[in-house]
Amino acid sequence: MPRSSRASRQTVTTPPVPTLEHDAIAVALQQALGGRVLLIRPIGEGGMGRVYLGRDPQLRRFVAVKVLLQSLGADAEAHARFQREAQAIAAVSHANVVAIYNVGELPDGTPYFVMQYVGGGSMADRIAASGPLPMDAAEGVLGDVAAALAAAHRRGIVHRDVKPANVLWDEDGERATVSDFGIASLQGEEGEMRITASGMAVGSPEYMSPEQLLLEPATPKSDIYALGLLAYELLVARGPFDARMPHDIVAAHLRAVPRPLSELRPDVPPALEALLLRCLSKSPAERPTAEEVTQALTPGAADVLEWPPPGLERARATAWRLMLMPALGTLFLLLPLLLFVRIGAIGGGVLMPIVLAGSSLLGFAAFASGGLRAWRARKVLSHAARLGYRWRTLLEVMSDKRGDTGALIAGTREYAALPPASRARLRVLRVLRAMLMLLAAPLALVAAVVALVVQGGQRGGDDVLFASVLWTWLLLGGCGLACGFYERVTLTPIRGRRTERTSHTSTMELAPAWYAAFERSRDGQWLGPGRPVSRTMTELLAPLGALVVFGCAALILMVTTITVTGQYITSAEYPFGNDLLAYQAQRLVGGVSYRLPPDGRTTPLEAGDALLAIASTAHARSTSGIEHAVSVDYPQWRRVIPDFRLFPGSNLTTWTTVAIREAAHGLTAPQRAVLEQAAAFPARDEFSRAARAPSADVYGALLKLPATRPIGPFEYPTVAMYAVSAAAESHSARAALDIADARPADAERLAREIIAVGALLLDMHLVGDNVTGIDVLARGVSTLEAVYVATGREREARTLLDSMMSASAHPSRLPSRSDVAGLRRVMRSPQAMRGARMEALFPLLVRSCADPRQLLFGVDTSYRRTVAYARDSLARYPSERVWVDGLGGWLAGDITMDEDVSLPGPLIAMAHALDRVVGGHRFTNCAVLAPVRSLM
Repeated sequence: MPRSSRASRQTVTTPPVPTLEHDAIAVALQQALGGRVLLIRPIGEGGMGRVYLGRDPQLRRFVAVKVLLQSLGADAEAHARFQREAQAIAAVSHANVVAIYNVGELPDGTPYFVMQYVGGGSMADRIAASGPLPMDAAEGVLGDVAAALAAAHRRGIVHRDVKPANVLWDEDGERATVSDFGIASLQGEEGEMRITASGMAVGSPEYMSPEQLLLEPATPKSDIYALGLLAYELLVARGPFDARMPHDIVAAHLRAVPRPLSELRPDVPPALEALLLRCLSKSPAERPTAEEVTQALTPGAADVLEWPPPGLERARATAWRLMLMPALGTLFLLLPLLLFVRIGAIGGGVLMPIVLAGSSLLGFAAFASGGLRAWRARKVLSHAARLGYRWRTLLEVMSDKRGDTGALIAGTREYAALPPASRARLRVLRVLRAMLMLLAAPLALVAAVVALVVQGGQRGGDDVLFASVLWTWLLLGGCGLACGFYERVTLTPIRGRRTERTSHTSTMELAPAWYAAFERSRDGQWLGPGRPVSRTMTELLAPLGALVVFGCAALILMVTTITVTGQYITSAEYPFGNDLLAYQAQRLVGGVSYRLPPDGRTTPLEAGDALLAIASTAHARSTSGIEHAVSVDYPQWRRVIPDFRLFPGSNLTTWTTVAIREAAHGLTAPQRAVLEQAAAFPARDEFSRAARAPSADVYGALLKLPATRPIGPFEYPTVAMYAVSAAAESHSARAALDIADARPADAERLAREIIAVGALLLDMHLVGDNVTGIDVLARGVSTLEAVYVATGREREARTLLDSMMSASAHPSRLPSRSDVAGLRRVMRSPQAMRGARMEALFPLLVRSCADPRQLLFGVDTSYRRTVAYARDSLARYPSERVWVDGLGGWLAGDITMDEDVSLPGPLIAMAHALDRVVGGHRFTNCAVLAPVRSLM
């Protein structure tokens, strides 16, 4: 059996829209419309026709379909009036009059027409829902209605039924539109052509003019009278007369004086009140025309101002379209430049230079694209010049992003409430804003080039470059944004009131009608509409998606920020592995053989406790929950600084060395007094006790071990050992007194004690302690050498100095590079101080933060092996292993600092949030590093 065509099947089997299946008119109308319009529901019915809401699927817009009631199908006058309404609307063709899209007839001859759907509801509905309109909104509606009547009157059409129910609010266009021209009359050469029965008054009596009530021909001035009545409804939600009964209303229109509008609404402008009183004059000749009312309510809008001007359509918003590419180009070009200038050489292998080079290429490509756009825009400008337009007009067109500068010039829509001076100011600020935003990026690039040319070879040129780019961008961009702020502050309240939308369910009811068409169209296809969409799921999808995207952006931002700042740190040379410090330590090591031999009676912990007692003379320590209290807490000690004239030559070497040499020839009373004062160090016995220990475990004496939890590197206690230098100086002063008192053996013992304590500090695991050890050891060697000279043992003094020179004759050059390989070589170099070897772990931590891969996925195995090497081969005491374990745990993200430590800033908050997601503390640990925190 041959298949029938799709059209024939639809003719026989087309089902009606489900919501209208019992409406015979709707069924017939849908069949007549076919697929051009999809009916949804009825939205109104009057004495002559019924109106349905429809959807035009091709143009994707709602429409209204008006069809004559079937009960009037045999009424020739009703037919004529219905057709005349469509003709009148089509003849006016104005933005404030509902538009006619199509006309037709049902198979039985019943006429219908498709017209514009205005979804904002009528003014009658709006007044009933919210009362009188705000003054500027009411003036805007009256101006729109007057403009529609003026357009109708120019074509000889009198509406004859102007009232709130026939004035609709167009949400999309933000304007009032006039509807229902069903009883309109046409003014012809032979007088008014009526389409009603002779002698019958048409219209609503409460909105009729006196001449209409007297059955005289309606004129355009009749619509003006109704416009005055409409104004009272909009402004005070009532008419100008107190009459209630129909015959009282008719009498009031014919004889009563309207109640002054200012008595009902005090804020009405006097000019508006006078205009409306003229509109309500009993004599049509005294009423203004619709053109005059339009001109008074919306100055400049009586004649529609075409915008953009003819021929400049392509020029509109050109400035904003040209803005994007230069901004992107400047960003991509200047970012690598500023990084290289401010940071210097970028470490981390070839990845970062490649990324920055790619950024520069992208910036240049963006500028090239912007240049092509500008080249095309010059055709638009050239065309404007040929048409005869002037610069100010062209700039306004190029700066018009909203497309409503024409309304701003004419004072229509929301701009009707603004005086001419304010509108002119807004026009200037719009142009200024667009030009500033357009020029901000290119001028920043020009400023960078100028700064490089002028200051590129001078000191401080990097600061000039950075400041010139930053301030050019900020000033121009900030001023551009400020120009738009005035418009936002001025017009936001007005736009908020004008865009109040009356809620309607047109879109909500569209789905059933669409599915009816869908079922007709799918023609037996097995793929149907599926299950209903869950509102709960849809409401959660967007927030969840936004949260995921935000989290990804935060992750990228965090990784980028920490990586760049980590690169900044790694660009510096390693501060504790340089040759000068290593050479000085190595040179002094030659004198260590002269130290006081350990006697074994002082353990490393006891020596550490003695050094803590010495350190307490510099400042009182406050212990934490992981530390012991200091066993001995001495009073504060102030070092003695003698007048250099007491010991001539002390400005070239240490004053105690000069004092020892002077003591061999006898001391003066002032010299002895100073030496006795300097020798009265309170913890001198602890200094001597520490000197007899083979090594010192200061942090073992301080920490409560074994530790109950891992101790992070920022929690690990620090001890200021510079008080040991003061103690060494005091010991040296005592040696001078022993020489003066003929006790050379005691003086030599004191010098050897100083060397022994210096060796202890040089062997500790923190480089700060090593640096103090270099100072103490140097003082000990110089003290011993002075003792030898003072006691006539010059040969032994030369032997001491020769041992030091021999130790430093062939120093090994230490690796001072800041990369990972260099730091690891420092750790394994016996020429480096042990503290420098241990503290190379911390720069390794920073370098892992500068590596995006390790930041995201954890440290490499090689890093963990390095930490294990430090723990097993460099750390000697449990306290030192606690330090290594804490640094390794910090490096791996297993531990973080104490929760009591305050770390303000959005970067830290973001790091905490990311750590909660990915686990561990890697992001937080890297974010608290000083160069990163400085960005917060």
